Amino acid sequence: MGRNTLNQKISLSLLFITFSLTSILGEGNEPTNLSQTDIIQLKIELEKTGRNIINALRYGKFSLADSEWKKIQSDNYKNEAEYHYLNGAILYTRLEWPEAKENLLRALSLEPNHEAASYLLGMIYAQEDNWAAAKTTWLETNKISPYNPFYHYNLGVAYFILGDLNRAISSLSLSLEYKPNYSEAKTILAKTYMETGEFLNARREIESILESDPKNQLASNLYGRVIYEIEKDPKKALSKLKNERILGWREKKVYARCYYEVRRWRESESLFRTIAFSPFADEYDQSFYLNLLLNLGLEEKANDFFHFSQKKSRNDSSIAEAYRNLLSSREGKTLLYHYFKMRY
Repeated sequence: MGRNTLNQKISLSLLFITFSLTSILGEGNEPTNLSQTDIIQLKIELEKTGRNIINALRYGKFSLADSEWKKIQSDNYKNEAEYHYLNGAILYTRLEWPEAKENLLRALSLEPNHEAASYLLGMIYAQEDNWAAAKTTWLETNKISPYNPFYHYNLGVAYFILGDLNRAISSLSLSLEYKPNYSEAKTILAKTYMETGEFLNARREIESILESDPKNQLASNLYGRVIYEIEKDPKKALSKLKNERILGWREKKVYARCYYEVRRWRESESLFRTIAFSPFADEYDQSFYLNLLLNLGLEEKANDFFHFSQKKSRNDSSIAEAYRNLLSSREGKTLLYHYFKMRY
């Protein structure tokens, strides 16, 4: 009796798959004149070829991905969501955002629960500096696949860039719930805690990263920042600075202050210069930089900077906000979890 029941279930499953494939492949087109066996075989070939394409794109084997793509250039595939997703993925790696987006939206219209297409669509919005659209898209991705740590992580990055810090903490915490040793999620969570003034929580996350990865330069840089915020010890903070080239603008402000307090004014000026001349530098930043120039005996440069700051203060403040957003967006793009390599 059990075997008969199992056979009935298998038969019903095959019938359902065949019916679904017939509906998908035949929808809106002339009859394909394919047997049910042929349709199932097409589906198997699409899945196998698609897997080869995705793996090739992940590891930067773009010529292999292109050759595999040529294998499925038949009209019988073009009503499949997976076909349009694969096309979108290939175009994404070529940095052809509009065309990639068009194909991914087509894939989602055919299969609204296609999580990979939804995730990649959000990546394109992020690359276009449209973090609000990326956030909205990734919310849908997480509804489709609620246990994927990378999806929660990218959503957390989007919230962080948009300044929605409480939701960023929630998303990043969920990412760590499903992947406890995810150091990237701990890093952004620590940055978020610092923005909310929760420096002890930030230190806890950073120490956890450095315990398992002592050479992590980004975490070490952040550790110096949190040490300064908690202990006000510039020498101890500077001992954690490993790589100035990867500092975010928030960290540059802190480390410039540390250099200043130990009277290393030249290093402080060099690090703070881009902040001082940025559109979003406030009066404190401008005064701090003027003081640096005067301490270095650069009176002429101090006078020039004073006139520059006076002129800048009359500019539209919306420019400063736009510039700050672009800097944050650029930082966010480097922090995101990227599934595919790009053809730079």
